[in-house]
Amino acid sequence: MIRLPPRASTVAVYAVACVVLEVAMLGWWAATRATVLFVALQLVLVVLVWLGLLVIRYRGFRHDYEQAIATNAILADRSRLADELHDALGHELSLIALKAGNLQVRTTGAVQEQAADIRRDVAKAVEQLHRALESAREDATSESIDAMIDRLTASGVSISQTGRRPPRLPTTVEHGLHQVLRETLTNALTHAPGRPVTIAYRTDPDVVAVEVRNPMPSDQIQRSRTSTSATGLDALGRRLALSGGRLDHMVEDGEFVVAARIPRHPTSTPADVGTRRRSPLRRTVASALVPTTVAVLVLIGFYAWSTHDDVVEDSVFARLRVGIPAPTAERLLPPRQAPVRLVPTHAHDPDWSCAYYTDGNFPLGLAVFEVCSDEGVVVRLTDLRKQSWL
Repeated sequence: MIRLPPRASTVAVYAVACVVLEVAMLGWWAATRATVLFVALQLVLVVLVWLGLLVIRYRGFRHDYEQAIATNAILADRSRLADELHDALGHELSLIALKAGNLQVRTTGAVQEQAADIRRDVAKAVEQLHRALESAREDATSESIDAMIDRLTASGVSISQTGRRPPRLPTTVEHGLHQVLRETLTNALTHAPGRPVTIAYRTDPDVVAVEVRNPMPSDQIQRSRTSTSATGLDALGRRLALSGGRLDHMVEDGEFVVAARIPRHPTSTPADVGTRRRSPLRRTVASALVPTTVAVLVLIGFYAWSTHDDVVEDSVFARLRVGIPAPTAERLLPPRQAPVRLVPTHAHDPDWSCAYYTDGNFPLGLAVFEVCSDEGVVVRLTDLRKQSWL
């Protein structure tokens, strides 16, 4: 047994219902020949079909919207988990590498070789961690900037700070600044252990700027151009860009330089990006705008064609009389007859010449005036609006 998806089954049921209704109306029209009412019912059916399609489309958009929100929540959880791993492992591994480097310098023989092996293994592990966590991450900061710098200084890292860091910053700005310093200091510990690090702050009314510099060993300068160690900085730069910030990193005069600009009033946050979708209602209205506009233009164009040079005013029709010469009536009537003739008329003599005109009724411009003549004389005038259209 074939099982259709819920959306497809809804469309199928709706289509079958429309076909059945259309067949029933065709049968009714064949039995009654009530053309005007049949056309009106056809227009109603078209409107109902269109509204039904919009409802189905809205439900589809709503499903996609809810799916996007759920997906974004899952990605946010994965990003937070990855960031926790990056913070917990990357930073601590860098400290281990620093301590192994100190041990390597202070010892000799087998112990020195083992310390060198440990340092190389840790550096390799940090590289692999950066490659695995190149996606953007967002998480709350549990350690303040001052506490982080104090901890690193106590571990033997030489850190000097210039400029003034604002004491009170919005949470998102403080978090962004913390991420920049954490990432840059981790890179400095990994690739330039034992070298001094300089942090320079600059504060503008709208931006908090920070620049971090550390000297690089000569063998690291060339390697930095192709190394994947900047993966974390690249991901951090993408995160800052989402909120209107900027992060650049480069090698300058033998120093590795990271410069970041963090807006005090972010335009957005990374967590908002996945949910930045138009509402289902707005998407439905937008999707219906073009076909609706086209349908309205077609209807207006058809009405202009059907009422061009064939409209008779009620006052003009009232001046016509049975028995007046046909040329006299023709001078009062427009040159063109109404092309849409759906209103039923009474039978007339086959020798009569009958013409039909409209009063400009919207939207079809139906012919509602009948003027019949025979042997040059008007013999019948009929206002079709006064008789049954069934």
